[in-house]
Order: sequence, then structure tokens, then C-alpha cells
Amino acid sequence: MSRFAIILTVFALPWLPLFASTFEKSPVFDLKLPINKILLKTWEQNSLAVPPPASDAVFLRRLMLTAAGRLPTADEVQGFLDDETPNKHAVWIEKVLNSPEYADMQAMRFADMLRIKSEFPINLWPNAVQFYHRKIHDDILSDRSLKDMFYEMLTVSGSNFRTAYANFFRASADRSPEGLAKMVLLTTMNMRESALPEEDFKEFAKLFSCIRYKSTYEWKEEIVYSDYIPQTFAAALPDGQKLAVDTARQDPRKIFADWLLNEQNPYFARAFVNKVWYWVFGSGISPRADQLELIKESGFWDNLLGKKSSGSNEPFSEELQNYLIKEFQQNNYSLKHLYRVILNSMAFQASSLDQSEALLRFHAAYPVRRLESEVLIDALGSITRSYDRYMSVIPEPFTYLPYSSKAINIADGSISTGVLDSFGRPPRDSGQFSERNTASTDSQNLYLMNSAALYRRINEYSRSLQRRYRDENSRLNRLYLDILSRYPTGKERKAFRKYQQSLEKKFQGMVWSDTVWVLFNSKEFLFYH
Repeated sequence: MSRFAIILTVFALPWLPLFASTFEKSPVFDLKLPINKILLKTWEQNSLAVPPPASDAVFLRRLMLTAAGRLPTADEVQGFLDDETPNKHAVWIEKVLNSPEYADMQAMRFADMLRIKSEFPINLWPNAVQFYHRKIHDDILSDRSLKDMFYEMLTVSGSNFRTAYANFFRASADRSPEGLAKMVLLTTMNMRESALPEEDFKEFAKLFSCIRYKSTYEWKEEIVYSDYIPQTFAAALPDGQKLAVDTARQDPRKIFADWLLNEQNPYFARAFVNKVWYWVFGSGISPRADQLELIKESGFWDNLLGKKSSGSNEPFSEELQNYLIKEFQQNNYSLKHLYRVILNSMAFQASSLDQSEALLRFHAAYPVRRLESEVLIDALGSITRSYDRYMSVIPEPFTYLPYSSKAINIADGSISTGVLDSFGRPPRDSGQFSERNTASTDSQNLYLMNSAALYRRINEYSRSLQRRYRDENSRLNRLYLDILSRYPTGKERKAFRKYQQSLEKKFQGMVWSDTVWVLFNSKEFLFYH
């Protein structure tokens, strides 16, 4: 620890303004995009200046981590920085959205949302977990309409091993009608039970009272179906509409699915607009992104006529939210299109230098926050070419993931490590955003500073750099490109030389592993910025 303190003092302190990246030019915003016009209007109404754009290097790193869950390679960074094409940002956004890694990252986010976990309290079991996760991944990769995906989830019957989306109603710790109603509200509408009047919620829960589960002779196989014994009962939709349900004529699940996914109904689209905004920025368009409220006339439709909502969880820009809802619906509920619109916006491409509260509230600055646990651990693995090992010994059959498996590709929330957990990987028990913890802790600092396993990986990476690059300038460039996705600044080169010269000659080779160590502990590496 004392050696590390010396390194920080001599070597790292001159680099504190790490997010600036003023060493290369910044792009120019596309002010013709409708989303940017809305943002400009919002900022003007709140007396906020237009933020400066992030540099090219910062943008590329931000894009790759956000949409693909990985760092850009050194070759990708060099190619992007050398590219003089004026529309290269849009071109690279399209490239990333069409990559397999995009589907990997979104499948991880969906697995958190849908509580994909083999063990307690969800108990999907390993076969169903792998099948469910693979189906979601493939549908995202092909950009299947989320409307179609969720209609199938809400209405399908079948085996959890043979009908992937039959696992939707299995992935709830509470399978009572009320428990399923809470799960459906959260997952498809970003709402909690408390958003509905008590009597309306009880009547809404009746729509899930006919769901049944039946075991088979195959180990842990379960059939999900709707009980078609004829009965009639009174129920209600989340917006308060009263229903007289006759199960002899229609599955109650389909009544809800038809209402939810009707294009005249904004609830589903509003939920996913806030989900994707949250995944991109760490907060929703509404501050509490998964605690949205019932839409009052003054909260959505009247806003189209210029009226203002008076809710307690208002979006920072209703006009922006309405625009994204419309874009999402008119483009066949395409997740990829929703990402495309948001990633091309000034909000995503803005600088992160000024983190004042007013700017962050209205997204006039990009919010700095720590990387997700899986993304961070995978970044360490991709740089050092040495990944963590993952296994699960319960329940049987034992699960051993192949060496070099990436954390974002782990389908099962029950398979984890102490390191992943310490960096805030969610347990996938509820599907709430708050399950994922991106706060910095002492245990994380201890791992990054004192882990013997990480230290061995750092040393091996440093030795490989020295073998591949005899020229020290080329070696330092590659180190920075690998870890920070940019070239070192002049000040950083001087600080490196200063620290190298401060060491005895026989120890000067350690400067490379020490540099890696310091950069792995820097905010520029650990944080979205």
C-alpha cells in the first residue's frame, strides 16, 4: 500500500483532470436532428447553455461501453481518430448497433429486468435459464419488435424447456395473482403497485388468476398455461377501465396484452423509453425511471396541447419523452432504433466536464458514473487477456463456464463471483433498477489496489507489451489506447518519464506495471465519462 501511495504521489497527481481529453479535436453536433431541437428548446427554457461536445476519443469509448459493453480496441481508436469523415459518429453508432456485442449487452440488461436466475427466489433452473436467455439474445440481435416479444411473453403457454417465453410468468418469486400483477406492472410499465388505487390493483390482479403451472416427468420441466375452466369475474386494467371477463371466450392474459400493446396506449412505449434512457445515462427521463405514475390527462395527451403535468415524478422534458414514444411506436417498437435516436443526440455526445446539478438534471452534461460490474471486470479481462472463471455447484447439474467467458454473457444471475458481487452485480430478485449498485466501496478499492490475482495479470500484460514494442513511445501509446482508449497527453508523457527516472535503474522496468496499476485505479478507466 505504501508503494502504491508513492506511485500516486509522484506519478498520478499531475493527471487529475483526466476527463478533459483536450489533446484532440471535438466533433460538431447535428442540430438538424429532431431530438436535438427538443433538447435545445429544453435547455433554452431553463437558461442552460449548449454543452460542448465530447472529444472523438471520449465519444468512441462511451459508445462502445454503453451499447456493446466493451472497450474499443487500439486499432478501432486509431482508425476512428484518423477518420476525417464528417458523419463518422453516426456511422460508428450504426456499426456498433449491428454488432453481436450489442445483443450481448442488451441481453444482460434484459436478464436483469426479467429476473433470469436459476436459484432462489426465482428458481427458473439452469436449462430454462439458458434457453430463455438465448431466445432473448437472438430476438435482440435480429431486432425483433419488442411489441411482438412481449405479446408472446404475456400470452404464450407451454414448457419452460421448449417454449422460451413461457418462463416470463415463472420468473417471479411470488406466483400469486397479486405477485404476478406486481411483476407485470414493473416489467412492462415501469410502475409499482402503489401507482394504482388499491381496489383497481386488486381487480387488475384478477387478470392473472387463471395462470397455472404443471410439472412433468422431466426434471424441473414445468408447463405454464391458462386455466380454461369457464368462469366470469369483474376485473380492471391499470388505467381503471372495468372489465367483465368470461374465460370461456378469452384468455385474461390476452385482454391485458391487447390493451398494453395497442398503439393508442403509451404505457409500454413510455416504459421502454425510460428504460433505455436509464441504461444510457444512469437515470430515466423521469427521475425515478421504474416508479412511473398513471398518466393523467395533464401528464401526456394534454401536453401535446401545451399543458403541463403536475406529477411528482415528472420527466425533465415531456416533449422529449413524447417524441421518443412516437419514434418507438412508429418504428415497430424497435429497440435498435430507440438506441440509434438517443445515441445520436447531443445529450449522449455532450462533454462530461461540468457535473453541476442543473446541467445533469436536464442532461446538458453527460453524467459521470461507475461502469457496471460485468463491464468493468470484462474490461480488465480484455486488456490483460486473462478473464475470471465462473462456475456454479448448485443446483445440479454443476455449471462450469468455458475459460475466457465474459461476465456480460453469463445468462444465470445465480452464477457470480465475489468480485462481481462487490462491484454491484444485481441479484436479479426483483427486476428493479436499484438492485444494481454502482457506488464505489472500500472492498472495490482493496481489490483494485491489493488483489494478488489482478497484480499477476497486470505483470503479464506489462511483459507482453515490452515483448511486442521495443520503442518506449509506441509501448506507452499502446498502453493508453488499450486502457483509456486514447493517446497520452504531453503532461502524462512527462509524468511517466519523471517517475521512470526516479527509480533505480534495475527497477525501471517496473514502471510499466506500475503505470497499468495506476490507470486501472483511475476514474477515467473505472467510470463512464
